Amino acid sequence: MVAGMVEQFRSLQLRLADTLEHYETPEFKALDGKIANVFEAIYRHEPQDAMEARVIVDLFLDIIENNDAGDNIHLIGRVRTIIDDCANRCPPAMEIIHGAGI
Repeated sequence: MVAGMVEQFRSLQLRLADTLEHYETPEFKALDGKIANVFEAIYRHEPQDAMEARVIVDLFLDIIENNDAGDNIHLIGRVRTIIDDCANRCPPAMEIIHGAGI
């Protein structure tokens, strides 16, 4: 589910970049609104498993890496929350006491 939203977001990002010079047009404004809605859905999505967490974290890290404005504090906080939540849900590794865990 979230992978599809991320793909949609990335596709919208590319379309938006292609229309930057026309930022006052209704098409640009509609596209900008749509990308904001998709991003908000991704941002609020609670990962159901490690794969979803990875997809979301990868997207956020890509955005952080490509943004030179330095306003990524909310994304960094969200990445930390996702990682912490996933770490708390993972069962602890089985302790090996006698050779092969027997």
